[in-house]
Amino acid sequence: MSTTPSTSPVALITGGAGGIGSGIARRLARDGITVVIAYSKSADAAQQLVKEIEATGQRASAVQADVSKADEVAKLFASALAQHGRIDHVINNAGTMVPRTLSDITDEVYDLVFNVNVRGALNVLKESAKYLANGGRIVNTSSTMVGAPIPGGALYAASKAALELLGAVAAKELGPRGITVNSLRVGATVPGMFSKAPPERQAALAAASPFKRLGKPEDIADVVAFLVSDAGRWITGQTITVDGGST
Repeated sequence: MSTTPSTSPVALITGGAGGIGSGIARRLARDGITVVIAYSKSADAAQQLVKEIEATGQRASAVQADVSKADEVAKLFASALAQHGRIDHVINNAGTMVPRTLSDITDEVYDLVFNVNVRGALNVLKESAKYLANGGRIVNTSSTMVGAPIPGGALYAASKAALELLGAVAAKELGPRGITVNSLRVGATVPGMFSKAPPERQAALAAASPFKRLGKPEDIADVVAFLVSDAGRWITGQTITVDGGST
């Protein structure tokens, strides 16, 4: 891991060691972007991803942070700046889901989901507003469950709806600095959080797409790569569905 200031753009990816996050990290690194992989618990996976990316000749680092805690997010951004000298893009990707019917939602489950998906996302947006370079990019990972909710998904869908609205406001506030902010409504993607879904649920979602398959991390990563590129400069404040037409 190098502490020499980066001459290439730097992208900070929360949830960067997970299925979708790691796919985004690999894709952006392939475009010559230095990636900072922020993780909560997956230290081994994060370090392995750093080694994999560095083996291709690109730069990467990993930083542990619980996004639900404002002080840890502040340290995450400070670490990225100390190591690389700049932050150009933020992929606000960390999230968690605990399926519960409305009658079974407890305060503890509510706090767990909203602390990561809303408070955590807000913490990342707050630090991004302070430290993101002018002309930078923010991409939030939302879910198709906002528009197509399912039984047991109330907390997750509501938390992602909040994320989309936070992103819409951020686009207004940061636009004068040339910063774009967009949210992706990501559909069923494997590997990823959806890997835990029952096989019959996975089969149903695959069948719902005209392409007759589930999404792959690279399907999401390619859209992120476009949005953070100069080609995405005129797109902001948008919520883009990336689900292979399944919804």
